[in-house]
Amino acid sequence: MLLTAVVLTLLAVVLAAPLSHWFGRNAGWLLWLPLAAAAWTLIQAFIGSGGEVVEYYPWIPDFFNVGFHLRLNGLSLVFGLLVLIIGAGVLFYSAKYLGKTKITSFYLSMSSFALAMLILVLANDLMVLYVAWEATTLASFFLIARSGSHARKPAVRTLLVTVLGGLALLAAVAVMIASAGTTVVTEVLGSDIWEDPTIVTWLVITVVLAAFTKSAQFPFQSWLPDSMVAISPVSAYLHAAAMVKAGIYLLLLFSPVLAGNTLWLVLLVGSGLITALMGAVAALRRYDLKELLAYSTMSQLGYLVALIGIGTPVAITAAILHTIAHALFKSALFLSIGVIDHEAGTRDMRMLTVRKMAMPATTTVIILGAASMAGLPPLLGFVSKESLFAAFLEAPLPGILPWVLTGIAVLTAVATFAYSGRFVLGAMGKYRSPQNWINTPRGSGANLQAVHEAPISFWGYPAVNASLSLVLGVVPFVLSGLVSAAATAAIGTQHNVELALWHGINPALMLSLIVIIIGSIAVWSLPRLEAFLVPRPLSFSGLGAVEKLRQATIDGGAVVSSWTSGLNPGRHLVVPSALLVVLALVGWMTIDDLPAQRDNLTRWTDWLLVAVVAVGVITTIRARTRVAAIVVVGTVGFSVTLWFFALGSVDVALTQLMVEILTVVVMVLLLHRLPKTFGRKEQISKTAIIAAIGAGIAAFAGAYALTGRRGMSEPSQYFTEYGTEVTGGSNLVNVILVEFRALDTLGELTVLGVAGIAMAALLSSRRPNAVRTTPVLSTSPISDPHDNSVYLRAFSKIALPVLIALSILLLFRGHNDPGGGFVSALVAGAAFALLYLAAPNNETAPIRVPYMLLIGVGIVLGTAIGFIGFFEGSFFAPLQWEVFGYTIYSSLIFDFGVYFAVLGVILGALNMLGTQRGLEEVIEVIGPVNERNTTAANDEASTTTTRREATL
Repeated sequence: MLLTAVVLTLLAVVLAAPLSHWFGRNAGWLLWLPLAAAAWTLIQAFIGSGGEVVEYYPWIPDFFNVGFHLRLNGLSLVFGLLVLIIGAGVLFYSAKYLGKTKITSFYLSMSSFALAMLILVLANDLMVLYVAWEATTLASFFLIARSGSHARKPAVRTLLVTVLGGLALLAAVAVMIASAGTTVVTEVLGSDIWEDPTIVTWLVITVVLAAFTKSAQFPFQSWLPDSMVAISPVSAYLHAAAMVKAGIYLLLLFSPVLAGNTLWLVLLVGSGLITALMGAVAALRRYDLKELLAYSTMSQLGYLVALIGIGTPVAITAAILHTIAHALFKSALFLSIGVIDHEAGTRDMRMLTVRKMAMPATTTVIILGAASMAGLPPLLGFVSKESLFAAFLEAPLPGILPWVLTGIAVLTAVATFAYSGRFVLGAMGKYRSPQNWINTPRGSGANLQAVHEAPISFWGYPAVNASLSLVLGVVPFVLSGLVSAAATAAIGTQHNVELALWHGINPALMLSLIVIIIGSIAVWSLPRLEAFLVPRPLSFSGLGAVEKLRQATIDGGAVVSSWTSGLNPGRHLVVPSALLVVLALVGWMTIDDLPAQRDNLTRWTDWLLVAVVAVGVITTIRARTRVAAIVVVGTVGFSVTLWFFALGSVDVALTQLMVEILTVVVMVLLLHRLPKTFGRKEQISKTAIIAAIGAGIAAFAGAYALTGRRGMSEPSQYFTEYGTEVTGGSNLVNVILVEFRALDTLGELTVLGVAGIAMAALLSSRRPNAVRTTPVLSTSPISDPHDNSVYLRAFSKIALPVLIALSILLLFRGHNDPGGGFVSALVAGAAFALLYLAAPNNETAPIRVPYMLLIGVGIVLGTAIGFIGFFEGSFFAPLQWEVFGYTIYSSLIFDFGVYFAVLGVILGALNMLGTQRGLEEVIEVIGPVNERNTTAANDEASTTTTRREATL
C-alpha cells in the first residue's frame, strides 16, 4: 500500500511533462488526481493496519541491509497527508494561476518535490531519508530559481543554507549507521547508542542544525523571506505545508530518544522562541503581504520548535495540532494573496489602498485564515494556540522559567494577532498608516479601477482550507484519533488526546483572552505601533551574512581553481605532485616495518621494457620539436602495452593499446594550433624539475613498498572464487567493472560523457579564426590533398567495416573473454579516426554521427539497467534472460551504454578538435604547376593561388 502511494505520486512526476505539453497550464487540473489518490491510499492503509504499516524492498542488501524501508504511523500519516492533500490543491489552483511560459518546469518540479517529501516522511531507512531530504533541497531550488533572473541569487542563498543542513544530517546519519550497525530508523531509535553521551551530543548538534536550516530557525532564518521571490503556489506549498515542515518532522522523529536532553531543550526552546518573537515583530514592519506571511511562517515554526524542545506529551500534542492548523490557514492565505496579486497586479498593501477591492469571496477566505492565525475562536488556530499555552505553562523547568517562556509566547501571540489584523486590512485595501503612506497619483501606473472577484476555480481551493479551519475548530474532536496516533509515535509511548473547543475556564483560556484584548488594541493603534517599530538600521543582517557566505563560496572556488587554471601544464601538476610527495613522507615516517617481498617477482623482459621506457622518457625531455615528443611518448605508451601483454593482462593491454593510438591521434590534431618547437631549455623552471624528481621518487617508493608484499586481498579472493558463479562471466576484469563495481563504472562513464559535452560546448563557442596565407611548394602533399590521400582513403574504406566488426565482436565476447564495452568503443573510435584522417578536406572530414546523442544514450542506458536491477532486489543486481536459446546478461546491456558513451566522446573529439571553426586558409602554391593545377585563363603562369579550408 505504501509503495502504491509512492508510485501514484511518481506517476504525477512522469505525467507532468507530457500533460503540460498537451494541455498547458490546465495540466494542473489532471495532475492533482494522482496525489489525491495517494493520500486516499495512505488513509486506507493506516485504517486497515490498525496503526502502523511497514514495507521493505531491498536496495543494497550487502551494505547494512540498506533498502526501501517504508513505515506509516500516526506521525508520518499527518505529514504525508499535508504533503499530498495540500500539494494536490496547489496543483489544481496553479491551473488558473500560471501564465503561458515555464509551465513544464513548474509542474515537473512541484510533483518531484511532492514525491521527495512523501518518501521523506515514509522513510524507515536512514539512507533513503537522507536522499529524500536532499531531493527536497534541489527541487525547492529549481522552484525558486525558475521565477526569473531576479530569483537566482535568492535561490542560491536558499540552496547554500539548506545544503549546510544536509551536510549536518549526513554527518548524523553516518554516526548513527556506524554506531548502531543498521540503517533502519526503528532499529536505530531502539539501539543503545543513545546511552553514550558523546554520541548523543554529536547527534543533537547535527540533527538540530539540519532541522534549523530547513525550518528557518534562528540564526538560519533569513532564507525564508528571501525566497518569497517565488510565485504564490510555490510559497504556499514549500513555505507553508511541506519544505519547512521537513525540519519539524525530523525533530519529531528523533524526539522519543532526545527529549529530556538538556542541550536539546536549550537549543530548541531558545532558538524557537527567539525566532517566534523576532518573526512576529518583523511581520509588523512589512508591506508586501507575501513577505509578511513569510515572517509569520518563521514565527509559527518557532512555536513548533520550542514545543518539541519542551518534549512533554502535552507539548508534542500541541506541536502536532498546531502543525495541522498552520498548514491549513497559511496555505489558504498564501494562495489568496496569489489571487489578489493576479487580479490587482500588486500585493503591496500601500498600493492596494488606491484600488477598489470588490472581491468578497477572496476577502472572506482571508478573514477566516487570518482569524485562525490570530487564534480567534471558533477556528482551529484558537484550539491549537490554547494547547500551546498549556504546554508552556506545564514545561518541566525549575523556578519561574515556565512563566518566562509563557510570557514570551503570549507576547509573540499578541504580535501575531496584530499582524493578522494588519494583513486583513492590507488585503482589503483598508490599510492606513500616515507615516508610510505612498501617494500614488493617477496615471502613474496604478490601476484605479475596481478589482473584481476571480473565478471560483481560482479561489475555490483556498476557500476549502479556510473552511476546514472553521469546521475543525468547531468540531476538533474529529482530529483526536489522528493527533493521538501522531503524538504516540513522537513520544514513544501511548498517549490519547481529547480535543475540544471548550475545556472550561483555565489558565490557557485566560491567556488567550488576554491576547485577544491586547491584540485588538494593537490593531486599533497600528499607526502608533508601526511608528514605534520603525526598523533601526544595523551594521549586519541575516540576509547579508548568507550573501557573504554565497560570495565567499564563489571566491573560494575561484581561489582553488586558480591553482590549476591557466595554459601552463606545470600548474596542473603542482598540487597532485605535492600531495604525492607529502603522502610518501607520511608513509616513510609512519611505517616501521614492511613484509618481505615474494620471490621471482621480476623477469628479464621487465628490465628490458623498463630500459625502453626510461630511454623514451629521457628522449622526450630532450626533444626539441613537438612532433618528436609525440612520437617518443607514443613509443613509451606502446612499450607499457607490451609490458601488460607480457604479464598476461590481455584486457588491460588491449585498452592501453587503443588509448595510446587515440592519444597520438588527438595530439596530432592539436599540433597545428601549437608552435613546432618547444621553448628554450633555459625556460624550464627549477621548481618543476625538483617537483618531477620528487614525485618520481615518491612513486618509486610507493611501488616498492606496496608491491608483492601480501597475498590476495579478501575482495580479490571473493571475485576469483565466486565471480563466475554469481555473474555467469569468466572474464574477471570485465565482471568486476560491469558487475561488482558497476556503480563506479557508471560514475566514471558519466564524468567522461559530461567532459565530452563540455568540450563540444567550449570549442563550438570559440571565435572564428582569421584568414591566413600559407605558401607551399607545388610538390607538397597538401597542394593537391584529394589525389595525394587516395590510397589512405581507399584503405580506410576497407579497414572501417573490419574494425567496426572487430569492435562488435569485442563488445559481445567481453563477459567471458578479453573485450568489453570500453575497449570495443576504442577500437570503433580508432576506425573512425582513420576515416577522419584520410579525408582530404574539412567538407568531407566530419563524421556525420550524432555524437551528443550517443553520449546521452550511453549514460541513460547504463543508468536504466542499474534501476532494472531493483527487480532482483538491489541496484545493478546481475540479471540474465534466455533469448532464442542464448543467455543475455544485464552487464552486456550496461556494456552497450559504455560503448555508446565512449564512442560519442571520441567522435566529438575528432570533429571538434580536428576542425578550426571558421578558419579559411589560402594556400599559395609556389613553383612549377602541373597540368591539373593550371587554369584555362592562366595556363602559362608559374604560380597560382587556391583557396581551401584548413585540413590536416
